[in-house]
Amino acid sequence: MGIHEILDNAERSRLRHDPHVEKIWNLVNDPSLFQKSPDALAKIRRGLLQDSVRFFRDHSEYYASLFDRLDIQASNADMEDVVKMVVPADMLRGEGHQRFVIDDVEAGGEHFMSSGTTGKAPVKVYRSPIDLALMVKANADLFEYVYGSELESDQGVALFMAAPELRHMLSFVAFVELALESKGIELLYGMSMREGKEGETPWQRLVPDKKNLLKFLKSKAEPKLFFTAPAGVYLMSKKFEDMSFMKREMSKVLMRAPPVDLGKGGVIVTGGGSKGFADLPPYPEMAEGARDYFRALSKSGEGVEVPFMDVLGMTETLTALIDRHGVMGKIPHPLSEAFLVDPKSFELIRDDGKEGLMCIYNPFVTTWFECFFPGDIMVSHASDRFYGKEFEFGRRLTVKEGWDLQRACGGTLEELMEG
Repeated sequence: MGIHEILDNAERSRLRHDPHVEKIWNLVNDPSLFQKSPDALAKIRRGLLQDSVRFFRDHSEYYASLFDRLDIQASNADMEDVVKMVVPADMLRGEGHQRFVIDDVEAGGEHFMSSGTTGKAPVKVYRSPIDLALMVKANADLFEYVYGSELESDQGVALFMAAPELRHMLSFVAFVELALESKGIELLYGMSMREGKEGETPWQRLVPDKKNLLKFLKSKAEPKLFFTAPAGVYLMSKKFEDMSFMKREMSKVLMRAPPVDLGKGGVIVTGGGSKGFADLPPYPEMAEGARDYFRALSKSGEGVEVPFMDVLGMTETLTALIDRHGVMGKIPHPLSEAFLVDPKSFELIRDDGKEGLMCIYNPFVTTWFECFFPGDIMVSHASDRFYGKEFEFGRRLTVKEGWDLQRACGGTLEELMEG
């Protein structure tokens, strides 16, 4: 399903002109959204929360019963009520997401899954036609804000170190492909998927696509956008570092690299963390080391340090948090409610500078009440940008912390699972 079909399906959706969905649609497409003040956005999100409670009460017997049990009223719903609704991402593994989906959910959307690299059943989430369209627009706008300018239509080329088959499995791959398609920017996949053996996962079948890698390296298009896991940048840098002088000179002739010239507006975009790669250095060290082998220019043609953007996106969330290394911390979409809770008491942390469990609530999702925690410990700090705060990744919850946390908030989980 391409971007035009997704947008057409969203426009034809029977929910498209529901008052709540219409409000969401207009807000996501509001060109002034990223210029609003933190207070104005907080007020908008509070209104969306209250509208959302009404919407889910009307479209789901499960939520109507749940809101009654948790004493959540649409007229005065606030962040304390949102905290009551937070579920661990583990509850969405396998078919766990189905219990949270509204009764009259629309067909014609797509399912996305997590990688399953933890050894557990992957998270599997359904996105309706409306949510797919919102996912592309919201993430593309956030990306451009952190990038620093709009991506110009029909200009540049992108390389994604993934295989095209993953487009219909991983939401991050889908967002990148669809967002670039909407801009008319060529996307090359740097991996392909070989025939599998019995018991192999898709991730074990990935192999480099040398043709696309060479095409990207030799292209004169600007800007070049390089999407990869942090390990991908590190391994490519190490490959260049370990080359003999002769091999490096031959590589420059055949591939025009090293260094990899990303051109005007070029950027490296990482995502996926360091899963499966124990020896990856800290992100700042990895970025600095890579700058020896990658080059970029500003939009005006001046030499700059290669920009690094990192995407914290989960299968469970419609929109990501994105940072720009050395410039800004991770920032959510203006309509997304990103907040921290104490991992022991599960109480809302209101002050900046305190370590807490990251929770995400997206009041503009129409398929389910998207409010969960993926298991990341983070710290927020004040910011003069649109959101009023930015987030810095700390670490993952330990297994023991995760178990203790699920026991500590077990009363709420029992409420969520009833019925």
